[in-house]
Amino acid sequence: MVLGSKVKGVSYPKSVYLSTSPFGFFYIQGALALPFSRWTEADDRWIAELLGLSWEKKGTPPGLEGEAAWNEYIHRVEEYLKRGIPVQTYYNWTPNPQEEKLDRIVTPGGERAFWWEGMTKKTRPDTHSFVIVGMDKSNDQVRINMPIGGWFGLEKYKEVKLSYLKKRIEPLRRDLKYTTIAYAPTGKTQKSEQDIQKLTKDRIIKKILGDREAYPEGSPRNFLYGIKALMALQEDLNVSRFIGILENRSKLQGISPQEILVMMKLGFYQMKFITSLAAEYLEEERRIPEWEWLSQLHLQYYKLYISSIKLVDLSRTGETKGNWSERFKPVLLDMQTTLGIIIAHMKKYPAA
Repeated sequence: MVLGSKVKGVSYPKSVYLSTSPFGFFYIQGALALPFSRWTEADDRWIAELLGLSWEKKGTPPGLEGEAAWNEYIHRVEEYLKRGIPVQTYYNWTPNPQEEKLDRIVTPGGERAFWWEGMTKKTRPDTHSFVIVGMDKSNDQVRINMPIGGWFGLEKYKEVKLSYLKKRIEPLRRDLKYTTIAYAPTGKTQKSEQDIQKLTKDRIIKKILGDREAYPEGSPRNFLYGIKALMALQEDLNVSRFIGILENRSKLQGISPQEILVMMKLGFYQMKFITSLAAEYLEEERRIPEWEWLSQLHLQYYKLYISSIKLVDLSRTGETKGNWSERFKPVLLDMQTTLGIIIAHMKKYPAA
């Protein structure tokens, strides 16, 4: 998201496309768990290289705690801002009820924009990243940018109190607390548009085929990628296997089957969103064959999302395993059919 605030001509849809995140799919067989597909740090480094930038992720230096850690963080952000570099960072997404109005995000039509219904505090996502684009410590103000506007692609700037931001950062776990991400100049020029497009397409093909080189380094060996990952998910949707996975995960993690289904729904939501956003860029560029291919992929992911909502709804009854098998089966068969269409479609990517 920070690229849209830094690099001229790189809109949020273009950055999503160039990241190649809509074309990746990775999965652990037997998990029914996120992430199915998402923008990773490997994608960050990839897009930075294309644009002649360095990707810098920094955290609190060892030994700093409390107020000293906060002050170092603010100084780090200020130094970036002085150089004209916006800073991506994190805060706790879930505010106190009386403060929720400060963070409630809605669609342009005013509909609710919360995608985590059905989750408990244990499983609900409570961390959000955003971009700091300006700061005025003397007036206790910080200007932030949240381009995705709660996954809805809204370019959104607002002013918040720096003291409020501090309160929202403090509950974060250590690996995210006071973390900054920035794309910094290197003196290198960005690659030509022709080279960018060629390299991006080559990487897309690698992601589709499941080439580990295009995915995060050091990922667990049991991760499957690309078409192989889609095939593994398709196999996991066999009704008896599916219910067995739900029951095992529920026992091991102490969460309800419904929450597992809600998290799966969130994965499909993300997939249909990022494919739609990248297709928007291709349409603007009049790259119609590739736009049509990606739009068709988006529609299939949308079908999976709709099916996952049906599964969540069916799980609300609290019925027995036997009844679940009977009720889930037609939905799971539809999902397996959809995944078969996606797998065949992936093999037809218009690389030329």
